[in-house]
Amino acid sequence: MRKTYRKNNFKELNKQMIVIGTIFIIAVIIGAYLNKIWPNYQNNIIKNLNPAIEYYNNSSMEIKKTIISNLKSDVVFMGKISVLASLVVTFPIAILMFMLKGVSLGYTTNSIILSLKLKSIKMILLTITKNIIIIPGAIILILISFNYVKEMIYELNKGKKDNILFLLKRYLLNVIIVLAVTVLLQLIVNTISVGVIKFLVR
Repeated sequence: MRKTYRKNNFKELNKQMIVIGTIFIIAVIIGAYLNKIWPNYQNNIIKNLNPAIEYYNNSSMEIKKTIISNLKSDVVFMGKISVLASLVVTFPIAILMFMLKGVSLGYTTNSIILSLKLKSIKMILLTITKNIIIIPGAIILILISFNYVKEMIYELNKGKKDNILFLLKRYLLNVIIVLAVTVLLQLIVNTISVGVIKFLVR
């Protein structure tokens, strides 16, 4: 009985991950085509990307400053996801924010390709590495929050209010673990990627 329950939970989790992953991929695709829809998109792309390109191609780039900036951005994003996804009312906002991250990633990647052509590989790799841990971490946070909200609603409907505090503690513990691991791993990846770019532009 317990094995069947765990198997069903695993299948349910896989379905949820596929749904969230599909939503993100669709958002990336939408973002990739946005700059083709807007008029005069090429000029806007170059204008927006030039400062970033010059910064990362600059041999005097401050690694510590760049890493701290990326770290703050990651902590803020993950923090907002965990807070917004913890409530029934704000859960759709968390999904919307996650989708906007995908749109932004798609838009940025396509913009780099359109602007730099064959020279865009370095910037594309940098964009990917800046999100390679954060995106899976955000998906895990959303899934944890979704299941937590479902359990809370179930307990409230059954009138078991005593279990709400236990669920809240368990949720906070899971969120802290996911946040800490995700941000730490992304910090390591960012440090390595920025260090490699710093080395290449010497």
